[in-house]
Amino acid sequence: MYLSHYNLVEKPFQITTDPKFLWPGEKYQEALAMLKYAVLHSKGFVLLTGDVGTGKTTLINTLQRGLDSSIIVATVVDPNLEILEFFSFLQTAFEIGAKFTKKVDFLTNFREFLNNAYENNKKVLLIIDEAQKLSIELLEEIRVLSNIEKGNTKLLNIFFVGQNEFAKTLTEKESRALRQRITITHQIKPLTESETAEYIKYRLKVAGTEEEIFTKKAIHGIYAFSRGYPRLINIICDHVLLTGYVRGLKTINPAIIKECAKELTIPGETRPNHLQARALRGKHERKPLRRVALYACLLLMIAFCGYLFNAPGFKDKIATRFYATRPRPSKEAHQEGVPQRYRANLAMLERGRGDAIDPEEEMINSGEGVSGGDEKLIIPFRYNTSELREKAFDTIDRLAAVMIKNPDMEIVVKGYTDAIGSPPYNKNLSELRANSVKKYLVAKGISPLRIQAVGMGEENPLKPNTTPAGRWENRRVEIELQP
Repeated sequence: MYLSHYNLVEKPFQITTDPKFLWPGEKYQEALAMLKYAVLHSKGFVLLTGDVGTGKTTLINTLQRGLDSSIIVATVVDPNLEILEFFSFLQTAFEIGAKFTKKVDFLTNFREFLNNAYENNKKVLLIIDEAQKLSIELLEEIRVLSNIEKGNTKLLNIFFVGQNEFAKTLTEKESRALRQRITITHQIKPLTESETAEYIKYRLKVAGTEEEIFTKKAIHGIYAFSRGYPRLINIICDHVLLTGYVRGLKTINPAIIKECAKELTIPGETRPNHLQARALRGKHERKPLRRVALYACLLLMIAFCGYLFNAPGFKDKIATRFYATRPRPSKEAHQEGVPQRYRANLAMLERGRGDAIDPEEEMINSGEGVSGGDEKLIIPFRYNTSELREKAFDTIDRLAAVMIKNPDMEIVVKGYTDAIGSPPYNKNLSELRANSVKKYLVAKGISPLRIQAVGMGEENPLKPNTTPAGRWENRRVEIELQP
């Protein structure tokens, strides 16, 4: 209806998952690259999470469009199924001709299908959308499917795509075996305000125009309404363009955004009113006299405090009272300082570890303990994988408990590799290892803002890479605790 009015060739803000409208921003390009890497390198289980309306399905559709014929793909859009129903869907989606009435028959046919695909140099990808609907029983059956391997290669790649609460499901005790098999995880977050502006501009360009239809203040209002969720951005922008067309407007201003936001808000729905109010009112709506009065009061207070501070004897009186009343630190506390507190926390982690050391782990003197300094934990990894080992979970769980008790504590997680492989590959693998630890801690309730994950590649080897023992010791993640 409004296309010719805005010089558009198609609607730019349709509520669809058309891949051509996927905004090529850093968030989505990073996620897309991660998914492609997981398919091409047969990484097995991959987890992609995000809140409702963040663009997960659009991202998956874009991924499928970019895959060639060597990838056999099936997508489950509603996994709220019984076990046999799920198997039946896989049989149809992958075009497995053989019929079955029992689970054992399906597994036999499915194994044969995967082996045939492997022999014909094809990879098999199963995408499970809305993964938060999966039952614990079906999750366990899916885990069993992933055990089908050949030549140390996963014959089935499974992508879990779901809302953020699915990550909590995976941390439950019943799902621990599956959680350990997830090699790559990624969370899509809402857009920032600047990203929202780029998102709108890009979709308008795809739809046929590069004109500035929305003013900067209007985009500010759109961000306040949508909070950076692409689906909500599409909804309000489409509604606003229609309203602007009806009124004969070529440019959308904040008043139109405010009006449409009210129309789209359901009665009783709660929204960040303080953010909306700040975004939807212009400078002309503020009361200048109130601001002037506020500034005048602040200046008077500053002047009065300056007078008191410079009054004769005032500074000496305050200093005397402060030093007389503040508690004096003990000599022991002064000697220990901040680092000692963290050494005590790490000692607690060490005392909690009672696992037996397997023969491979004996190559590292400290196992998963302190190395290279009193404020550093080391988590070892097996060759060419970013999957956390069983023995690492207890250590990281205890670290999470310490961080919860000490909310000011922050950590730096550095991933490392041995020297086998190309530097770019090792760099990427080291980042995946660091993010494996970070995302496990986030799933335990630790804020991601307290965790810095860095991929160091093959830098800073602990031992020479000329021996198996040395390479094993260099395949690690180092966790540095920071006050």
